[in-house]
Amino acid sequence: MQALRDFFLIVGRIGIGIILIAHGWQKLITNGISATAEDFQSMGVPIPGVSAWYSAVVELAGGVLLILGVLMPLVGIAVAIDMAGAIVFVHLGNGLFTPMGFELPLAIGVATLALGFSSGRLAVDHVVFGRRGRRASEPAEPNV
Repeated sequence: MQALRDFFLIVGRIGIGIILIAHGWQKLITNGISATAEDFQSMGVPIPGVSAWYSAVVELAGGVLLILGVLMPLVGIAVAIDMAGAIVFVHLGNGLFTPMGFELPLAIGVATLALGFSSGRLAVDHVVFGRRGRRASEPAEPNV
């Protein structure tokens, strides 16, 4: 059962990671930071230049780190903050449903937060830190 859990966790990480990379790439490369900051300013996002850089870097780098399973809790929190900002400053007034509603940033934010704290054994974090976090006297997690 653990192998199945790990498989679906990496599928989730890859799926959400691809979405994040695409949005970060769009902000950083396709549109450029200047245009992204101008868009943020027109939407009333505070400190649009800093916000544009934050969201572009968090989405692009966070997507890559999510797929690899590196620094997962940090990525989860950073993306959740990014998505909370998108909801509050851009999407909330449009209701829940797309095209401009807050359902996509809500789904990305909570999914990344959940994945950040349960990335599975197929993550670099697990390979590097997985066994160190457990005391010798504590039993290993069951493979359920």
